[in-house]
Amino acid sequence: MLRIISRPAASLAVVCLFFLATPSARAETTASPDPDAVVQDFAAPETFDAVLAKAQAGDAKAQCALGVAYINGTRAPQNFGQGLHWLHRSSEAGYGYARYVLADLYSRGYGGVPVSDAQAYYFASLAAASSSLPEKFREKAVKLRNASAKRLSPAELTGLQAKAALAPLDAAAGN
Repeated sequence: MLRIISRPAASLAVVCLFFLATPSARAETTASPDPDAVVQDFAAPETFDAVLAKAQAGDAKAQCALGVAYINGTRAPQNFGQGLHWLHRSSEAGYGYARYVLADLYSRGYGGVPVSDAQAYYFASLAAASSSLPEKFREKAVKLRNASAKRLSPAELTGLQAKAALAPLDAAAGN
């Protein structure tokens, strides 16, 4: 069956397709950079040794990039212990994306990381409160936190909330 579209409706459809297909139109609507760029930044001209040196010097973003690289086995041999080590250091410095990744790892138990609702709740709470983390990741962190909370006792929740209140703010990381 052939459908005839009126001229104004066809014009509107063409305009919508143009804006959806134009990269500059999409790029202007993005409020903040994607934290996944942390891995892309590492894959840029910087060598593993350069990122490692930055991480050892206390750069929270480099620590997160190194942790993700170890967890995923990209640009470094897969090593979950080292990955967790660097992600925890980045989180301690207040880096929001490291907190989100840790919440996700502990909620799923990826790669030998033990499932821990308490750890998932704690890191998801920190990520959800991170002002530097883009909204889509904060929303995911809230969902992780709420799912973990359902499996924790009221006493555990109270203790984890008190612990999260003492954690450094993400502004301390300068991101």
